[in-house]
Amino acid sequence: MHFLKLFFAFLCIASGLYSEQKVVLISGATSGIGLATAKAFQEKGWKVWVGFRQHIPDELKQMKNVNFCHLDVTDDRLVQVAVDMILKQEKRLDALINNAGYGLIGAEECVTIGEVQHLFDVNFFGALRLIQAVLPTMRQQKSGHILNISSGVGIHALPGLGLYSASKFALEGLSESLAATLAHWNIKVSIIEPGFVKNEWGKHCVVGSRPCHEEFYKKLNQGICQMLSIPQGQPCEAIAALLVEIAETPEPHVRYQTSESMKEWIAEKLVDPTGMTSQQNNLHFIQRRIETK
Repeated sequence: MHFLKLFFAFLCIASGLYSEQKVVLISGATSGIGLATAKAFQEKGWKVWVGFRQHIPDELKQMKNVNFCHLDVTDDRLVQVAVDMILKQEKRLDALINNAGYGLIGAEECVTIGEVQHLFDVNFFGALRLIQAVLPTMRQQKSGHILNISSGVGIHALPGLGLYSASKFALEGLSESLAATLAHWNIKVSIIEPGFVKNEWGKHCVVGSRPCHEEFYKKLNQGICQMLSIPQGQPCEAIAALLVEIAETPEPHVRYQTSESMKEWIAEKLVDPTGMTSQQNNLHFIQRRIETK
């Protein structure tokens, strides 16, 4: 009888029935793209760890295989404590999704240095903190996948959102370098570039507060705020489904645009070495924003 039990266990392992459940950590996962992504990974059988700062949505509390860790990506200690807790329980981490981030609206003259520093602390250094915290384990595993949520404006900057673009440009540069460096340990890095998304992202943007009384800036800011006030574009669920697909791809790309229109828009920038096509597009963008009623 003992022999039969051992033989059955061997067959289960060989057939994958006892294969370890994959584990993913998602920052900024309590709303928007992050929330949809947590649901999508859970539905695909992953063990999901949701990083939260203030509250946990009831719909996530009711899901199996979803766990929670208090996570403020601007706090070195909280980042390390959260990652250590996950690794103590799971003994592994297969994917990190750096989704935490927000937008800063305003021409460069109209924002304070403190506002820009905080933006980078969340959008860029927050991602880097998490990456540094998970890499020792991923290197030891000789596997793992880091998925950094960038933006179309992380390639193609827009006036009035230039500092948000700058934070995503920085994340893009970091990701390109990491993708090559970490290949030594079979760790994958992918950058995901959404365009407009049907979520509440625009409502959470911060408007620069540095005093500036130029009417041109005022009109540009108003046009940007109005553009972002109406949720439009891709559903969060479509982006979440793509993230699962990328995480489960054996040989993922370094960059992914989330729609055909984003592929076309970014391709236009990447074959524009003089920058003049982008300049003309941005001038038209400004004109449309200023003329917004």
